[in-house]
Amino acid sequence: MGGFIGRILDIDLTSRTYKIHSTKEEWVKLYSMMGYAIRLLYEEVRRKGMIDPLGSENTLIIVAGPLVGTYLSGSKTAFVSISPLTGYLGKSMMAGSFGTMIKRSGFDGIVLRGVSTTPVYISIVNGAVEIRSADHLWGKKTSETFKVIEEEIGVKNLKIAAIGPAGEKLCRFACIVSNEYRVAGRTGIGAVMGSKKVKAIAVYGESTIEVADKRSLSDLVRKHGEACLKSPRANALKSYGTAGGLVTYVLDGNVPIKNWSKGVFEDQDPAKIKITGQVMQQIYKSRGKSCGTEVPCVIQCHKEVYVDGTWVKHPEFETLALMGTNLLINDPGALITINRACDELGLDTISTGAVIGWAMECYERGYISKNDVGFELKWGDVDAVLNLINMIAYREGIGSILAEGVARACKNIHPNTCDFAPHVKGLEVPAHHPRRYYTIGLVYATSNIGASHLQGMTFLLERGVALLPEYGVEEPPKSLEDKVRSVVITQNLCNFLDSVGMCKFPVFGVIDFDHVAKVYSAVTGYAVDKDEVMKIGERVWYLERLLNLNLGLKVVEDRLPSRFSEEPLNEGPVRGSVCPIGDMLKLFYEYRKLDKKSGYPEPAKLKELELDTGL
Repeated sequence: MGGFIGRILDIDLTSRTYKIHSTKEEWVKLYSMMGYAIRLLYEEVRRKGMIDPLGSENTLIIVAGPLVGTYLSGSKTAFVSISPLTGYLGKSMMAGSFGTMIKRSGFDGIVLRGVSTTPVYISIVNGAVEIRSADHLWGKKTSETFKVIEEEIGVKNLKIAAIGPAGEKLCRFACIVSNEYRVAGRTGIGAVMGSKKVKAIAVYGESTIEVADKRSLSDLVRKHGEACLKSPRANALKSYGTAGGLVTYVLDGNVPIKNWSKGVFEDQDPAKIKITGQVMQQIYKSRGKSCGTEVPCVIQCHKEVYVDGTWVKHPEFETLALMGTNLLINDPGALITINRACDELGLDTISTGAVIGWAMECYERGYISKNDVGFELKWGDVDAVLNLINMIAYREGIGSILAEGVARACKNIHPNTCDFAPHVKGLEVPAHHPRRYYTIGLVYATSNIGASHLQGMTFLLERGVALLPEYGVEEPPKSLEDKVRSVVITQNLCNFLDSVGMCKFPVFGVIDFDHVAKVYSAVTGYAVDKDEVMKIGERVWYLERLLNLNLGLKVVEDRLPSRFSEEPLNEGPVRGSVCPIGDMLKLFYEYRKLDKKSGYPEPAKLKELELDTGL
């Protein structure tokens, strides 16, 4: 089977031993690799029952799909576990070369079990596995950690994924950062790694990743590259990265402003908005590059800016929105500093921005005082934000409450504050606006990991920039029925792309899924078409759902914060609009064949997807 190595590295941190298992081809065909990891996690839950996400029974699984390490534009590595934020499925995708090196070192994935008694890091070089002491690394920020490990292992082009102090302190939205500064940001996977006392994983390998039909793949990659060069969406990403979309989304009403309570930012005047990719490139020397040294991407949406004599990461759209428009900060230099601080400390910028925005509203309403915080917590105050980021990462003072995430923190501060705490299932809401695009509200409400825009990128369909005529979506969905159908379609397709390790940016609005199916077939040797692509993604979605139901998920948790469904704004592009989530959920349950009381899929649906046996 092309694209797969055929081996899984299984590490027991408690005993500091490891085993190597064969990758199960039956599971690979059914789910591809991210789905494979979810099936492994499902088996753990079925065997152990309820699991403490930060306890020794939880498992962290890292997998690289079959398309990772090939010639394709874009590459994603999946990190899968039970989330400390939600108690349900946690998964996060990391761009860059980390997954490529896992495969070149001889594995499809890495499983981490148990807990080490002392801090460790894992070295994997050309298949040789070492569990090394990390006592000297514990407490260090990510850049310091990278430098020390690179010197100790002494291998050029080593790829490292590490946690910062936030992961060590078990901040529930801690992330994992690579030495290419790509991030597995969401669902608190960094806290899981910290709970296991694993500071970092370093990988390097020189093995060849075989594909089934190299000639066909080469031709498909060439055509894909040509499509990228012709695509307006791809070219916009190439020019400014995701940050280039900020001004468009502000004017469109598709960003959070003041914890989702306002509809206008800087008078909606493009000339006044200073935190866009376009403006930053006017202020700073900038460059575009691939997300990783081993990722031959045509788009190269990763942007860097030259600040104080060094190249640093340009904040992505989500960071600019959650830390910028959301907190009323319109200073590009400040947001570069905030972004760097979060990467160094190992914090998810989406959840961090959402938590701080909620805390600022709590302060404004009198639920939090200056005595509680230690300083004034006012909108737009950059120093206050930087101070609070450090307090959260190190769990100092009120930062320890905020490090629990808004779902837990609101119950601690005052139950009334839960009314404006932006989360779904415990995961903080990202930057796309459910009052503006109703479909993204349904994506948030029904995502198996909580609020995540990357679990169904329907805002692109609603804007008409990434239609899917091959699946019957030839124009932006208008009726609620069409909107719900578009959510289901994109949820399935996003799960497929995540499972095979393909970035979404060079796909949606660039190529169709007939092409994607041909690429998957050329790499793996499995003959699939666009319908089978859809079915694999659909199967993974239902597998995720079954996992969550086994972990105690209730129907009432498929919800959207009431701010989006009951509180219209009185200004801006989305004035007067609320997301009709109740009507959409009813249609969604019918479309997905879910029991309206239990939330379980109908037996016939599970049989159709070959999920009716062994689960």
